[in-house]
Amino acid sequence: MQREIKKLENCRTEVKVTFEPEEWKAARDAALNKLAKNVEIKGFRKGHAPIQLAKERISEGDIMNNALDSLLQNAYTKVLSEENIVPVARPSVNVTKLSDTECEVVILIPTRPEIKLGQYKGLEVGHNEVSVGNEELDAEIAKRLKDNAELVLKEDEAKLGDTVVIDFEGFIDGKAFDGGKAENFSLELGSNQFVPGFEDQLVGAKAEEKRDVVVTFPSNYPNGLNDKEATFKVVVHEVKEKVFPELSDEFVLDLDIKDVKNVDEYKAFVKKDLEERANRAENQRYFEALMDTIVKNAEAVVPQEFVDDEAEVMFNNLKQQVEQNGLDMDAYFKITNSKEEDVRAKMKEDARKNIIRFFLMEEIAKAEEIEVNDATIEFEIAKMAEQYGMEPEKIKEIVFKNKERFVSDIKQNQIVTFLLQNNK
Repeated sequence: MQREIKKLENCRTEVKVTFEPEEWKAARDAALNKLAKNVEIKGFRKGHAPIQLAKERISEGDIMNNALDSLLQNAYTKVLSEENIVPVARPSVNVTKLSDTECEVVILIPTRPEIKLGQYKGLEVGHNEVSVGNEELDAEIAKRLKDNAELVLKEDEAKLGDTVVIDFEGFIDGKAFDGGKAENFSLELGSNQFVPGFEDQLVGAKAEEKRDVVVTFPSNYPNGLNDKEATFKVVVHEVKEKVFPELSDEFVLDLDIKDVKNVDEYKAFVKKDLEERANRAENQRYFEALMDTIVKNAEAVVPQEFVDDEAEVMFNNLKQQVEQNGLDMDAYFKITNSKEEDVRAKMKEDARKNIIRFFLMEEIAKAEEIEVNDATIEFEIAKMAEQYGMEPEKIKEIVFKNKERFVSDIKQNQIVTFLLQNNK
């Protein structure tokens, strides 16, 4: 086997491989013997007919394809190893010569993105001031009181905000349809869980009342129900209203929060929590803005095949999530009022950005000699052991199941810490 290596633009390496005539013949002979094992000829056991008879039943194209696949697999692995080529996406293969005596292929390999760092230290992105005012604090406390509300049975008519416990079954043109039936279902009126109009028609209902609820499914509704009118036979078993607790020392004590015994301490506790959340959000905003600036300052060339492959992974992950929720992609696009081409285009944009950011971080680590040593690993394991109240050896046993990922995460955190410390 002979090979010629060329470095091309846009992070691609071209490898022209020429197989020697005797090598090509040996591969075709091996392919013929392999294919002959599946040939059935009357009078012979399967795979035991004379090779010349079997050859008459096998196309020359199948022999060449099988031989070429075998040679290419070995040649590709050998070239990558000996030439130290690191592919980042699937290669393309073009057969340039193919006959009984000649076999030549050109392999185009997308390789690692080329990153040239610009300024990544001494940047002044700017932090936003974080504060929590009284209005925000009052709103959060009101939300927490609401979250601790109790549902209490009532005899009066149901109103928005109440919860009704119902049986229902839906019919279209007098026939029940799949997914339109449930028993003892708790529904908060006004929560918009159901088809528009359904919950409104239960306002005013009382316990043990029966009602017919007529709705029209939205045009983007999945499962073939879009734009169809349905009648739901509903039986209301119970009506419950929310009873909100008052903010008092007794309420605070019931929450059983360490070192929080009264209303004033609870307000201070909630305010601190809001400030921590706001600071985390601001830190995330700042880091995203910092990375955007670093990306703009850098020069990056990324092979399109790499971007396409990453975007395809992202799309398949989305598809899996959608299907786990009982929908298909057509239904998803209708519900989200989006188009597949737009979703894919956005994913390619995000994939390119993520790739550049990842390799930028790697280049920064090289430039600043950021490495993960054994001492750092042991320190992180000890920290996790203290955090989770476990023995260090047990933590090590868990994280070392994917040690490469664990070390990579530590390194990423070190790079992030470095950037935060060296920019404003």
